[in-house]
Amino acid sequence: MTTWALLTLAVGVLLIVVEAHTPTAGILGGLGALLAAAGVWMLFTSDGAGQVIAVPVTVGVLVVALGVTALAGRKVLVARRLPVHSGPESLIGTNAIVRNWTGSQGQVETAGGLWRARMELGYERDQEPSEGESVVVERIRGLTLTVRPLEPWEWSP
Repeated sequence: MTTWALLTLAVGVLLIVVEAHTPTAGILGGLGALLAAAGVWMLFTSDGAGQVIAVPVTVGVLVVALGVTALAGRKVLVARRLPVHSGPESLIGTNAIVRNWTGSQGQVETAGGLWRARMELGYERDQEPSEGESVVVERIRGLTLTVRPLEPWEWSP
């Protein structure tokens, strides 16, 4: 019985650790908390220590495990709301330099690469960005960036 209790406790702790590293929204962590509590219960009741000790220790382990799971679940939910910091989506909101422009489209340089771009709102019909001008990336559709002019408050000295 002690072997099963230790195995159950180890699997429960392992599931809680896995929950901290994978976004399962608390499912694995909750299951791990229950297994850890069951393992502690089996450890204390198998050696004849009795339920006087087993109940408070099991409840304590369950509360701590559920607390760790709730903390990990909260961190996962916060991380899901953060903006993307990799891939093409990371270009949104960054500055780009116009390399050439004709009509409503041209090429801009940003993040070390040359991208096809088109105008967003902010330019008049007869006005187009000039070469060397800084623009802001608003959206990405495929391999084309949508840009707009810098606002006066966005200029850096």
